[in-house]
Amino acid sequence: MKKLLFCLILFLPAHFIQAQDYNLYWKYKDYDGAIAVSVPGYLVDIASWFVEEKTERKALRHINKVRALVFAEDNPSPVTAADLQKFKRKAVRRHLDELLTVRDGSTHVQIWGKERRSILRKLVVLVQSPEEFVFLSIKGRIRIQDLTKMMEKVQKEHKEHPEKMDMIRIPVKKV
Repeated sequence: MKKLLFCLILFLPAHFIQAQDYNLYWKYKDYDGAIAVSVPGYLVDIASWFVEEKTERKALRHINKVRALVFAEDNPSPVTAADLQKFKRKAVRRHLDELLTVRDGSTHVQIWGKERRSILRKLVVLVQSPEEFVFLSIKGRIRIQDLTKMMEKVQKEHKEHPEKMDMIRIPVKKV
């Protein structure tokens, strides 16, 4: 019994240290001008009650936690290139794969994901530009099939009503 208790005490803190978004969120969340939000899973579940579409509701119910860190135009980002390199090294070490990278001028968007058995366990989105920095981390058990259904639905709506797609566009300023 003592050995079991000793093992739990020894390995339990290591489990919690691993899930800290690789220090990027925790280092910069208290800076001036930072907008840091952490939404627990039960609030995301409550928000899913108000979603009309079944596929979107289903995807929301599989989200356990959402963290966002934003530095807007008014407050320039203090995030350094060295910290981003450190984040990328730790992300690769912890089995996050770079799923998508988009570069448009000085704006860079990177999407990282941790997948196991066609289920996304973690999704991290980094948006960097000279004026803004956005870090979004989503933990959960999102099935890739649900995401593809949502994407197919969006594509179908875009073909039927192209004027409605203006709501989904993300404005990006060019320098």
